[in-house]
Amino acid sequence: MPFNRKLIICVVAAIAAAFVLCGCGGNATTPDIKPHIVSAGSEQAVPIDGFEQFEMPAVSGELTDAQYRERVTLLYNTVVYDGKRPVFVKDDPVQPIYDAAHKFLSAYIHDEWTGVEREVNVVHAVHDWLISTTDYDFKLYQSYQSGNTVTVDDPAFYIDGVLLDGKAVCDGLARAFNFLCAMEGIPSMRVTGSFSSALHAWNKVKVDGQWYNVDVTSDAVYYTVGGKSYKQIAHGFMLVSDDTLSSFKPSGHDFVQTQFTADADYDYFSGDTVKIGGKKYSRVVKSQAELNALFSAISDNKGSIGKIELKLDFNGKSQVNSADMYRDEIRKAYAKVDDVDFNMSSGTIPYFRFPNGVYMFLIYK
Repeated sequence: MPFNRKLIICVVAAIAAAFVLCGCGGNATTPDIKPHIVSAGSEQAVPIDGFEQFEMPAVSGELTDAQYRERVTLLYNTVVYDGKRPVFVKDDPVQPIYDAAHKFLSAYIHDEWTGVEREVNVVHAVHDWLISTTDYDFKLYQSYQSGNTVTVDDPAFYIDGVLLDGKAVCDGLARAFNFLCAMEGIPSMRVTGSFSSALHAWNKVKVDGQWYNVDVTSDAVYYTVGGKSYKQIAHGFMLVSDDTLSSFKPSGHDFVQTQFTADADYDYFSGDTVKIGGKKYSRVVKSQAELNALFSAISDNKGSIGKIELKLDFNGKSQVNSADMYRDEIRKAYAKVDDVDFNMSSGTIPYFRFPNGVYMFLIYK
């Protein structure tokens, strides 16, 4: 597959400008939603260690910016397109990029994962780790919006922006996702198009023989409360179909460049639970009574849950990708929580909506 040097700076509704929310009510302090990844406890094997080797060419003297960028591209192509393990020369300036990727994978990808479980868990861990460790480069975006030329050498478009600087736009995140999946032997590809009428890049990944979309950038939720900025990890754009992406309103994805059709959604939320006050609750909520009970449990255990991600799947509800079909039901649930920091009466919607009835609810700061 030829390397496409077209760079994309995304303007995604969920991240292009941070949401400003009003906090009211209680003062409970709760931790932000953490990545759903667990350290393996010791260094694990990384599949790329067994791949065919490719010896990186020698480096003569200090590289110019353009030469360094070409070498980053060579590293990316070697791993992603050629499926080989790079062997570095002494003091190779791009080896720290590879080492950072290898360090993450060896720490968080468990050897005991097998089969489909392994594929899903690797995608899940990569998705969450990228969001938790990489901030969107709003400064670069603002420069782009003001009409300034965006240099093709800016690291935010590439894997080094993610793996070394912890800052990127959607193109850098899409490339980093590809790079990490390739090191784990999982097929993935970068997809280009638009989201909310702006240029955008995301990924497709093959799980259990089927292709799915993963939009890491759109699952990073930024918002501001009282002048303080927050970021949360969502999973509404993880392992979804082409139709789900294109039909989701108010902002659908439009595909420009892609291969392979993603025909179905992977039901990531089924079987997953959240623990509140010692009791487990399903993340897939089937009725108003279940939603009310869950929010009541949060109220009874104030401070234990500040933000919560759920999938609402009530009988009789349809067209959930075309409109906010659950607003009235959510309003009733929020009424069950006493002394909240976020509620439905202040004129601000205290939640973020994702495809297929997935919501992230903010309750306590």
